[in-house]
Amino acid sequence: MRETAGKWLASAVRVLRAGGLAAAGLGVVAFLFSFVANGLSWPDGLDWARKLLLLVGALMLITGGCGLFVSGRDRPDGTVTPHQDDTFRAFWHEVGMPWGAAVSVAAVSFLVLGTLVDLLYLLLTR
Repeated sequence: MRETAGKWLASAVRVLRAGGLAAAGLGVVAFLFSFVANGLSWPDGLDWARKLLLLVGALMLITGGCGLFVSGRDRPDGTVTPHQDDTFRAFWHEVGMPWGAAVSVAAVSFLVLGTLVDLLYLLLTR
């Protein structure tokens, strides 16, 4: 039991780290694009970054939840349709958790970073 929990925790930390890097990259790109497009306006850059991070985080949470909702359905038996998808099985072995759970955990990184950028935006625009 302890070994299984340790594996899941290590997988969750790895997914959170990857999600945080992806969220930071998306936030920086959105900020720079808006900063330059709006005449070097940093409030507009922060506004775009926070909106995009929160939107992508919410969409990831919905997608991951739907993936968890339908992941337990059985496939019809037959030679044409295999019982398990090779891609999802390979993802599970590589990451250590099903893709729906991984997307849901990574969404936390996007939502946390979006909230931090939102707080920074509110603090600096007062």
